[in-house]
Amino acid sequence: MNSIRHKMMLITLGFVLTVFTAVAQNRRALVIGLGEQMDPNWEKIHGDNDVEYVVKMLRRCRFKDIRTLKNREATKAGIVSALRKLARRCRRGDVVYVHFSGHGQQMTDVDGDEPDGWDESWIPYDAYTTYCPQDHGDKHLSDDELNLLLNDIAIRIGSRGRMLVVADACHSGDSTSGEEDEVTIRGAYDEFVIPGVQTPRPIKKKPLQWLMLSACKDMERNEEMRSPKVGKLTYALYVLSREGRLNRNAIQQFMSQHQSKLPQTPDLDHSGATYTMADVLLK
Repeated sequence: MNSIRHKMMLITLGFVLTVFTAVAQNRRALVIGLGEQMDPNWEKIHGDNDVEYVVKMLRRCRFKDIRTLKNREATKAGIVSALRKLARRCRRGDVVYVHFSGHGQQMTDVDGDEPDGWDESWIPYDAYTTYCPQDHGDKHLSDDELNLLLNDIAIRIGSRGRMLVVADACHSGDSTSGEEDEVTIRGAYDEFVIPGVQTPRPIKKKPLQWLMLSACKDMERNEEMRSPKVGKLTYALYVLSREGRLNRNAIQQFMSQHQSKLPQTPDLDHSGATYTMADVLLK
């Protein structure tokens, strides 16, 4: 009788642990979109329009904890604070999605981890196009800073967790709108140069412990859709996730069908991850 009772207790305990694990795996997201900038020298884009499409996609994909930052909310301090708060909410096994739609820019590499001497950066609301009293580079969110913030999340969700980071921005391009084909480009042609910095000898970068999907390769342009006025990568994810087709080939095919004069190749870094985009959004 004691043996039977003991087995029943073990079965009950296993069931409770299974339920607890399922409940503990939350789906969390931070969505950032900018169509306004403090510095009027940035060209007008429509990254703020992307937020609605991303949130709809995430709700369809069963994400419950979704936080958003738009325009003036998305300062450097606001984005950093939101990422830190996201990390504090995360638990082991969680699924995390981080999305940035806005301008990108290359800036002086200060620690030597970029072979070409330039860091890539996201452009918050209060970042300027060039070095100035209002921005010494501290208002840009460099890939080095971003990786530290994302690594904190990766540590908290652990090996059972999954994270996809999407950047619907580019770090080069002509940053012009109103061209003959009415294409709007996200990105800056000129680099943000920090004067007096001697770039150290290059060091080897560590593999990312998450999936990083960018709208294009570093030296390509990132075009917006003509209609609706949203990011091309954002709209591709919105459409393809609804169709249940979410992989790099499907995204590239979608973007090729909507490209204008120049090619745009989505760039997926999965060097340290053992899962796919579909594992984050569709499962």
